[in-house]
Amino acid sequence: MVKPLVRRILLPIALLILFYTAFCNTPVVLQPSAQYPDHFGKHQEPLHVPIRPPFVNKSRTWDHLAAVDRFTSNVESKPVELEISDQDSETARVPAPLILGVPHNSLRSIPQALLGQLECPRAPNRFTNHIRLPNLLYNISMSPRSAVSREERTFWNPTIFALPYWAKNQYIIVSMVTPDGEALRRNVLCEANICRPKSAASRLTHERSCSEDDLGLLGPSGGLRCVTAPIEVIVPPTPAAKCEGREQVFADMPGFHDPRIFYSGRGEPILMVSSQSQYACIGLWAIDLRAVYPELEGTIASSPKRLGPGPVMSYPTLTELTRSPASSRGSYEKNWVMFSPSSSSSYLQYELNSSSRTIAQLIGGGLTTPNITDTLEEPCLRDLTIEEIEGSHYNESSTWHQATPSLKLVLCSRSNSTCNPETADTVFFAIIQRKNVNALGLPVRYERFVVVWSAVPPFNMLAVSRHPILMANETTSGWTAEESWDDVQDALLENRELWGRITYTTTIAYAWGREEKDVREKGTGHLDDDVILSIGVDDEGQVYARVKVSELLQCLRVCPGREQAHFDD
Repeated sequence: MVKPLVRRILLPIALLILFYTAFCNTPVVLQPSAQYPDHFGKHQEPLHVPIRPPFVNKSRTWDHLAAVDRFTSNVESKPVELEISDQDSETARVPAPLILGVPHNSLRSIPQALLGQLECPRAPNRFTNHIRLPNLLYNISMSPRSAVSREERTFWNPTIFALPYWAKNQYIIVSMVTPDGEALRRNVLCEANICRPKSAASRLTHERSCSEDDLGLLGPSGGLRCVTAPIEVIVPPTPAAKCEGREQVFADMPGFHDPRIFYSGRGEPILMVSSQSQYACIGLWAIDLRAVYPELEGTIASSPKRLGPGPVMSYPTLTELTRSPASSRGSYEKNWVMFSPSSSSSYLQYELNSSSRTIAQLIGGGLTTPNITDTLEEPCLRDLTIEEIEGSHYNESSTWHQATPSLKLVLCSRSNSTCNPETADTVFFAIIQRKNVNALGLPVRYERFVVVWSAVPPFNMLAVSRHPILMANETTSGWTAEESWDDVQDALLENRELWGRITYTTTIAYAWGREEKDVREKGTGHLDDDVILSIGVDDEGQVYARVKVSELLQCLRVCPGREQAHFDD
């Protein structure tokens, strides 16, 4: 009689333990396979375009499709529901992960360190409303010192990031070449260094002095100049599935455009490009920069502080990034932002504007979950007011769009001995732009703003610049020269003129010179680190600025729905 009774008692207990283990403690991992469920979109097998010659990472093997990202916050989260059909609307959202054990109010709060960035350093320009930073814009030259003749081609919209501090050179530049009567879009790459005039270079030990030849090309303030000869970035053209209407012209324009380079959370140097889509007309593609520039592999793998090879490649071949469900895809996709909260998780932010924000998690092979944006998040970006539209400087068709890759930021200063990256709050920040157009829809001005969002799920927006940002020697179109320079006392005496009708920010990257322990730290910085902003000028020139993070992120406005919103004006 005892044994049956014991079995009746122990069996339910064992079943309860098994159920709890299976459904409460085991994280749900989305395993990509050859056959995807319908909610990932029909015909969404990842397309990998091989590079010739192929680049092989001999040090490690890597099954690209088996690489699966997952949420990796310090707190437990519920799995994401993926039951969304192709028939759902474009704005359909997956419920954001509910963070267990964290009071709801704390998810709405602003990190204390970010509150120190709300103060404005000076009043905005009374005509243009911009805040001018004291940092200069410097020229970029693609003519290396070793060249037999100077580079005569025109370059525009550069994208820049810093090489590791142990590298021979400081930066890599990928620039678009202005077409010369041909449909093919060309992009070139070089390694480059910054030089300053001897009097200025002596202030910082790691800065290099300009030669007379440098100053002849870059101007009296110095700048960024190629050291290696520019080489064409060989990425094979991709086929467009369907280009209709005004987009038909793109079907017959081979080659990629709008390149962006950045470091992933694993320290991979990623090149993201716009090219013809296998699903529509134009899409976004990613490839490891080492696959197209093999010399970079040796540099990344030669850290003096870490033995072993560099990070394995998540994108060894050109891989299209996607949206899910398939019905949410646009015919022309652009300006997506990838961000990596950890070394094992990456996300795409598709849109960020005054009416919508869309985020998805990458799960391998360029495939993504459906939208996971917090359904309770209030829009942070503001549309133009009626008064602004009725004036002569804005048009009701002006829009917001993303511009640069994002950077992870530890909200304390590296120079502060109490700063502990393991315990300090972290966020992501990027540059977005308000595109102002004329009555014909043609761009007349891009206005630069900084946005900040949380580095933990559900990645809520935290803050945005109160005013557009200009550099010390930058002007903005739409106003007279006197109005644009009104916030600079010496400008009127010098009779400064307007220049650079359109200046477009393409990249932010942490500046060269920090002694990172590992290449995985290249995409993470502190408030007292410097960043490089690469900027295109009128689609026919390129410049850059170097700015301290704390100065770039000052004069912020807290997003609606966040605590401390009483700081808002």
